[in-house]
Amino acid sequence: MKNDKIKRIPPWERPLFIMIVTFVGGYMNGYTYITRNNILANMHTANMSKLGINIALGEWLEALSYFLPIMTCILGAAFSELIRAILTNFKFKGDWRKFALILESISLFLIGLIPKSFPDVIVTNLVSFLMGYQLCLFRDCLGTGFNTTICTGNIRTVGILLFSALDKKNKESLKKLITFTILTFSFGFGTIPGTLISLILSIKAVWLCSLILFLQAFWIYYYEKIYLI
Repeated sequence: MKNDKIKRIPPWERPLFIMIVTFVGGYMNGYTYITRNNILANMHTANMSKLGINIALGEWLEALSYFLPIMTCILGAAFSELIRAILTNFKFKGDWRKFALILESISLFLIGLIPKSFPDVIVTNLVSFLMGYQLCLFRDCLGTGFNTTICTGNIRTVGILLFSALDKKNKESLKKLITFTILTFSFGFGTIPGTLISLILSIKAVWLCSLILFLQAFWIYYYEKIYLI
């Protein structure tokens, strides 16, 4: 009976599912760093700081280069909400994020077709758009807020859970601490193959993420077919 209840938990509420999506977020940082002149497409806290620093120094063109990825991330987040609204209004069958993941998978595949001769700023801003988009697809895990493409908030959560585990000294608190520590560091672990595979396959390394996200969408489809249809 307990195993059946576990099986009925939607995939997007399971730590393994969120860990894989977070892995993709980290992978994409490694990918853009290697293939697009050391640019980290997800580092918007740093981008915001560099934006302010360059405005203060009067380096307007440099400031613009940090402003653009911030804006594309915002637009990506807004686009995910647009997709959700459209699919909800048209009564899309099943969870809307299934289609959203397929759309992201296709987009990443197409990015892998853009040659290295193409301006880096266009590619990195496309990736920033997609990471903002992904950020809004999955916002929590086990009832706790979680981000799949940025880390600062997740690190804060681990600190809070560490205090809770030390204070309550029970297995559940410790289990949650371990779970969120693994989830948080899966972003960093994602950058390792993102870097190494990009060194080997160059721009086509992004296709691995495309495949992973497609399989995540299939996971949702399979769950819905077994338990909801």
